[in-house]
Amino acid sequence: MTQRALKLRDILILFDRDFGLSIFQNFRGYDDPIDDAEWILERNPRTKGFILRPVTNAGGKGLWIGEYAPNGSSITRYEVLNSEGALQSSRLISNYIDRKITEREIAKKLNLKWLKEKLKSDIIRDFRYYECPSDYFYVMCDEVGKVYESLRMRYDDRRVPYGDVADEISATVRCSDAIICPLKAPNAFERIHNLNRALKTRKIGEIRIVSPGIVQLI
Repeated sequence: MTQRALKLRDILILFDRDFGLSIFQNFRGYDDPIDDAEWILERNPRTKGFILRPVTNAGGKGLWIGEYAPNGSSITRYEVLNSEGALQSSRLISNYIDRKITEREIAKKLNLKWLKEKLKSDIIRDFRYYECPSDYFYVMCDEVGKVYESLRMRYDDRRVPYGDVADEISATVRCSDAIICPLKAPNAFERIHNLNRALKTRKIGEIRIVSPGIVQLI
């Protein structure tokens, strides 16, 4: 099937290695997903990543996924998926277009971890953020809850040296979505600070400094 045989929705969602999530709505292009994607990239420079676009073809509703190169202006490979996961993703995007969900909600639901689980896509499987986007880390990253639960099980309410907590954070994180992870920061205090900010943002806990060099999980 040719690219022009696809019926395209007028929205493109970019997942960029350096810039995170970007959404382009009400797009009127060339009725060709590659030409449209490269037109957007030429006028909105990005680094490296992929684009999602809902499409309809002979297989029904699905997703067109295009990967763009480090220079950010050309599509290097693409996939058209009509799987159940692609249909679910397409529905989420349609709900956003129809204003049934907000941009914040679609960013939370259509996150990288969810896409990797739902879509059998080599493009998405290979993608990693360079530095974890702050919105993703503070609101959506699953590692925050997992690390906190591990710390609670290990230290409970005891007062412990902050270095022990920092080492446990680094040893527990299993993130594959970003090259630079806030919970893998070289500085031990920075790891604790980043986790603490995420915990307080989500209102699920806190790491409190009770005396110089000593912290307590509450």
